[in-house]
Amino acid sequence: MISGWLVDHGFENLDSDTVTFKKEKKNKNGTTSKILLTIHVDDAIVATNDDDMYQRFLQELGTEFELSASGKFTWFLGCEVEQDLMKGMVRLTQEKYCNDVLTRFQMADANAVHTPCESNQHLQAADSPPLDKRDPSVVRDYQQAVGSCMFLTVFTRGDCALAVNQCARFMANPGPTHIAAIRRVLRHLAGTQHMGITYRRTNADTANQLYATADADHAGADDRRSVSG
Repeated sequence: MISGWLVDHGFENLDSDTVTFKKEKKNKNGTTSKILLTIHVDDAIVATNDDDMYQRFLQELGTEFELSASGKFTWFLGCEVEQDLMKGMVRLTQEKYCNDVLTRFQMADANAVHTPCESNQHLQAADSPPLDKRDPSVVRDYQQAVGSCMFLTVFTRGDCALAVNQCARFMANPGPTHIAAIRRVLRHLAGTQHMGITYRRTNADTANQLYATADADHAGADDRRSVSG
């Protein structure tokens, strides 16, 4: 496996992320050359501040593994990557994946909505059909739709996370309101395929600012558990 090869060639596995490896080398001028590499199955992302060190790494890696591509980082796991190194900007989007999902579920021409769920939405188990009445094909399609949307939420579309999370609670036996809820998520995506996440480099004068919203639901679910944020 490549992880074993990396360790044998001086890389360290990060405790905070088990699929990310780091290699550092102290230079005579007091600087430190670094390579960071993240692996997902047979795909990898590499970041470095020393091109010579990176090229040597590629040569060594190529003697052991077949490399299909190496160059500017533009695509990874269905995510499009736009970089502007001069401005210190990286933008992540999943427009193609989003369009593929909409086409797959025949929602490409759906009327778009501004929000992924209705205000004060509360999906309930009481809306699920009796177990002996559920349609396996409906369950399968629902599970695939929710799963496709979950992949978007964990990558670039955190704005849909709450709505998709509510739908995911009824994967085993969805009812009409649950199906309508996931279709609303798809309708929201139909008008916002281009949305994503933009990271910008900061300097000492402009500290990073993290903005977040939270919503609490006190004992509002079927099991009376609270959603804290």
